[in-house]
Amino acid sequence: MKPVDKDFLIKGETVYLRPITEEDTRLVLGWRNAPDVVENFLYRKEITVQEHLDWLRNKVFTGKVHQFVICGIEDDTPIGSVYLQNFDEENNKAEWGLFLSSDKTRSKGVGTQVGRLILDYAFHHLGLHKLHSRVLACNRPCVRMNEKLGFRQEAYLRDELVLDGKYEDLILYGALEGDIRE
Repeated sequence: MKPVDKDFLIKGETVYLRPITEEDTRLVLGWRNAPDVVENFLYRKEITVQEHLDWLRNKVFTGKVHQFVICGIEDDTPIGSVYLQNFDEENNKAEWGLFLSSDKTRSKGVGTQVGRLILDYAFHHLGLHKLHSRVLACNRPCVRMNEKLGFRQEAYLRDELVLDGKYEDLILYGALEGDIRE
């Protein structure tokens, strides 16, 4: 994949997505390393500034990952991040994920709106055939969001991961363009 153009914007009703920049590092790390966000990630180690900058330079700026900062239209306030990663160009698919800054933001349907925006981008702008996501079964809001968007459960993996000393179930979701709900 080619990197996202630095001036590219995806506009929704109450939020827009803009490409992530190095200037977003401290803000994004604050969200990503927050305990209420980390508890829903498969990779739980704290991300350092250098690790994040390496991620940007080796993944985002090379086009291996398309990552955006989610901003409120009303006041331009950054509230989270959404990304496409693990591009499989041979099979025309990728994985998506997102994280938001606080529980208050999460409860306002922002995740579903962002999901619709990134799905539209993936299917209509990038021309992907399939998107998938990996979701911890205990992350009920993310499970509901994926299902609300039209993702289908393709696998339920029991005791798949040991996270914080406890076995966790993992759900694999997939969506084709025709599965997506408006």
